Amino acid sequence: MWKSKLLKQTGVCVIIVLALLLARSVNVPQLNRGSEAAIAYLSKNYTVSDAMTFAKNSITTIAKTPVTVTNAVLSTKDEGKYGKPADEAKEGETVSVYAVGAGTISAVGENEKIGKFIKINHGDEAESIYGNCASIYVKELDRVKKGQVIATFKKEGDTEFYYSFRNLD
Repeated sequence: MWKSKLLKQTGVCVIIVLALLLARSVNVPQLNRGSEAAIAYLSKNYTVSDAMTFAKNSITTIAKTPVTVTNAVLSTKDEGKYGKPADEAKEGETVSVYAVGAGTISAVGENEKIGKFIKINHGDEAESIYGNCASIYVKELDRVKKGQVIATFKKEGDTEFYYSFRNLD
């Protein structure tokens, strides 16, 4: 009886480790951070109490992840060179903010006009700016792909999502 249970538990652990390794290759910031933390925890010797603490912290982290993270990939079809920057937000709703095209994060900061912001350089062609972000998942010099979740925006009162796109040529 206990051998069967141990075999099932081992199988579940192997599946979890494989899922973590797969999550690292997807390039979604939330999954990357979560899988890196889990792999770091797995590489050390922990007590049952340590494992329970980790599980509770993981649940808290997962609960904070935006619902629209599943919409990180906008489409499997090519819908033009640049995509949409964010989903429509209703009052009190938090939505994901997407990179409209591949590029390099050239600035992350905060100012009085557009709050927390991200600026992406899309090569020699264009740049995009995303403002009034609630949470930011990228840092300067990160490379991003079209459709990658880079931040969240929460619609509150008169606050509107700020987006600017400029051709450089």
